Amino acid sequence: MNLLTLFYILNATLLILHEIESGYEREWKILKLPGEITSFLILHVPIIFVLFYGLLEVDQLSNFRFIMGLLTGLGGIIPFLVHKIFVKREERFNLLISNIIIYSNILTGIILFISSLYFLI
Repeated sequence: MNLLTLFYILNATLLILHEIESGYEREWKILKLPGEITSFLILHVPIIFVLFYGLLEVDQLSNFRFIMGLLTGLGGIIPFLVHKIFVKREERFNLLISNIIIYSNILTGIILFISSLYFLI
């Protein structure tokens, strides 16, 4: 297993963990999404599909793997931006485990994004 695959798996795992917690925290209310839980779940179908598809591309060493690495790396950065900067709520996403997931996710996301960008260029 190469390092790009390893960081992709770590980042995707942390993203999925964050999304599980997002259901617990009722993120559709925080972000004021219409349709509540139904649209929140439907929104995650393509997200999860892309994560799994991306892993195949990264593992098979396709040319598309770097694009998937960029997208997934960016996905690892977004939870930090949303919950710690733009839509910060003291009562939400502030458990120790939440912070471990969010800060680990931004770290793996940045590493994945920069690695993918480096190899793409």
